[in-house]
Amino acid sequence: MQRTFLYFAAFTAMAAVFAGAIVVTALLFGARDRASGASPSAIPSASAVAGGPAGEITITAFDLGFEPAMVHVAAAGTYTVTFVNDGGVHHDVTFADGTTIAAEGHQTANGEVTIPAEGMTFICSVPGHADAGMRGEVMVAAAGASGGPQASPGESMTAEEMRDVDAAVTAQFPAETEGRGNEVLEPEIQPDGTLQWELTASVIQWETEPGTFVEAYAYNGMVPGPQLRAEVGDHIRIILHNDLPVPTTIHSHGLFVPPDMDGVPVISQPAVMPGESFTYEYTLRNAGSHMYHSHFMAEEQVPMGLLGAFIVTDPGDDAIPEADIDYAMILNDGPLGFTINGKGFPATEPIVAKQGDLIRIRYMNEGLQIHPMHLHGMPQLVVAKDGWALPDPHYEDTVLVAPGERIDVLVDATEVGTWAFHCHILTHAEGPDGMFGMVTALVVTE
Repeated sequence: MQRTFLYFAAFTAMAAVFAGAIVVTALLFGARDRASGASPSAIPSASAVAGGPAGEITITAFDLGFEPAMVHVAAAGTYTVTFVNDGGVHHDVTFADGTTIAAEGHQTANGEVTIPAEGMTFICSVPGHADAGMRGEVMVAAAGASGGPQASPGESMTAEEMRDVDAAVTAQFPAETEGRGNEVLEPEIQPDGTLQWELTASVIQWETEPGTFVEAYAYNGMVPGPQLRAEVGDHIRIILHNDLPVPTTIHSHGLFVPPDMDGVPVISQPAVMPGESFTYEYTLRNAGSHMYHSHFMAEEQVPMGLLGAFIVTDPGDDAIPEADIDYAMILNDGPLGFTINGKGFPATEPIVAKQGDLIRIRYMNEGLQIHPMHLHGMPQLVVAKDGWALPDPHYEDTVLVAPGERIDVLVDATEVGTWAFHCHILTHAEGPDGMFGMVTALVVTE
């Protein structure tokens, strides 16, 4: 396949910068109402008159973003910063001058930063977080203006420069990177007919996009882990080997299993300690698009990569037509960034079909956030949810997939061309340097 798709290079950029109104009263009372969408400016400090800080800034982190992403201040100077981490994992706010204020999940930290007249950008410096959208900017009102912000760095480029930066990223698609996840792992068939897989959890370096390597947790050295496939009635065995420095387990998400095979530490089994192994064994009773993932400190281990698809078919069930292409699309967000099957654009994998093919896409959201998946050019027929066929399939062009959900759709590849395919929370798909993260394409050939 050619590495550059000419059609794709012409896509219209999606807006990714959100700005809100100033909410001074809320800050004065220490309120933080993310639902309001407000973008507060710094509060002048009484001590500023006596030569102290020029004001106060409050920045709240969540998984994965900042609120506000644009902070407006009236003048250059030193500001007191209150950093509130509402996320479930460690975050920091690192300013362009190197000032860093960090906090664990659900904690608050304080510090000071000096903002120059031209303003200053900030990111979360945890690997992968900035690429996933944890970026922001402190903007200083222009001299003589009535509090209005100065132009952002992107706005300082010429139209031609903006076009070229965006095109340079898109022209790499699909970019080559080390490693490929979600590959089917064939079972070892035992003498009694049991299907057996061995999964080893370990720490690896994973390339999410060209040149970007991050620490990941992986099953069998890949993110997502190997795709497992079997049929209703099969007796299966999964042997987990823990090569991590921390305990872990495996939960079979959506499958009917005995309680002692459910993978929840203490409730259903002891945690699998480093160097130990554990065997999961049961008979498959329900078909559908299912998942397996860690259930120990899952808010960290699953976003780090301990996840995979477990697809169970029922040969006697013809409720959903057989597709020419059957594609599991695992969505994730967290330390690895916004990813589709373990990669961020331009390293994501396109779906390539011939005109007239019927494509089944099995969306699986292993992340911490919702992801509305939008396909250009053709509708998506929603046929199943969480492994269960819907009695009344219906068409959507944007399919909302919540954390833990599995949504199956059928796409009739009627339209020849290269069609954008992305999460429609635009900060998951586009930034100042063009498209990134949860973007791929459906390529239909004649």
